[in-house]
Amino acid sequence: MKITDLKAALIGNNVTLRIVTDKGIDGYAQVEENKPFVMPLTDYYKPMIIGADPTDVESVMRRIRRDGAFKPWGKMVSTIEMALWDIAGKEAGVPVYKLLGGKVRDRVRVYCTLYGNDRLPYPGAFEPEKRAENILAINEMAGFSIVKTALGFHNPRFTAMAEENGFAYNSYPISPAPPASRPNQPAQFHFENANGSLLTDKGLNFLIEYVAKVKEIVGDKVGIAFDCGPGFMPVDALKFAKGVEPYNVMWLEDLITGDYTPYQLAQCYRDLTSNTITNIHTGEQVYLRQNYKEIIETQAVNVLGPDPADVGGIAELKWIAEYANLHGILIAPHGVFNGVFGMAAHVQLASTLPQNYIAFEFPEAHPAWWSDIVEGLPDNFLQDGHIKVWDKPGIGVEFNIPKAEKYLRPEDRDFFL
Repeated sequence: MKITDLKAALIGNNVTLRIVTDKGIDGYAQVEENKPFVMPLTDYYKPMIIGADPTDVESVMRRIRRDGAFKPWGKMVSTIEMALWDIAGKEAGVPVYKLLGGKVRDRVRVYCTLYGNDRLPYPGAFEPEKRAENILAINEMAGFSIVKTALGFHNPRFTAMAEENGFAYNSYPISPAPPASRPNQPAQFHFENANGSLLTDKGLNFLIEYVAKVKEIVGDKVGIAFDCGPGFMPVDALKFAKGVEPYNVMWLEDLITGDYTPYQLAQCYRDLTSNTITNIHTGEQVYLRQNYKEIIETQAVNVLGPDPADVGGIAELKWIAEYANLHGILIAPHGVFNGVFGMAAHVQLASTLPQNYIAFEFPEAHPAWWSDIVEGLPDNFLQDGHIKVWDKPGIGVEFNIPKAEKYLRPEDRDFFL
């Protein structure tokens, strides 16, 4: 079998890849939402993989892996990798998890990120009391036992308050934000605003009290994680982490470095983690195992969150999870924007991960019609905060092409041809 083409189409919010072969077996995967700027990279990587056997996944990846980089530039490489595994599973007639060593669990836990949803009692609310009610509603709707919510410099409302209310000693203007992509969701912020400063007493106390109020209402019904940065100075990160120790949060994420920071500052995370019993989390922006080496070997955090759509693919993430397990570090993969095909790849991977696996970040179908243009997902596949692992070949999801064609842009009309 040989690769004959690599195609990309912007379907809804996701750039979607199709790897075409001379055997009529196609592989599909999705880039993270709202990243149309990676489309031109299709033409860059296409000549590197044309003529290769897609079932020799590692061989194909050696052709392109060196030409990726930290988020967002490793996205195309990572997405190609997942599409290759889809082909390899279909050719072998087995689900991808069989090719990754076999599953160790029949269902996988997922967690939910609270970014606003039209089914919630208080869509887009920032107030801690309303956030807490939203978290309880999510638990009631889908049984999620873990919910993550944005706080600190990862939340544009907090960043605006930091500037307006004296939460930090230096203010950093918020850059213009792109439009919202989901119902009742505040416009997404540019990460230029993820620049912190030394917090004032007022700012630090606000954060600690916010966590306390949310936990008081939610209690022990749901585990709560907070996506916090990047942007904290290490000294404030430690004060905040120690201040919320009584509340046993699931983790504090990306306090110091994180999205769109192409470095780790592992020593700062190591100092933070060593001096608090609050779980510290990072890693969604990291590309390849080599860039995880220091943060794992120094045990710089308690929880890692690599994203298969950024880290180099699902096999790369599995290697990182195994290595993290050897060092006593937990794994909670990122993936909130990875789409239906990304969710399917996550399920295949998560079923094979070692005991350090907590849950992966569940990506909903956006727009909702995505669920109508694919086939293969079991009925009611999400129950009680878990997804039952399915056994269809490849990643187990296919396009219903007649339905999907209706959503192609004119410039992408040859995607399925």
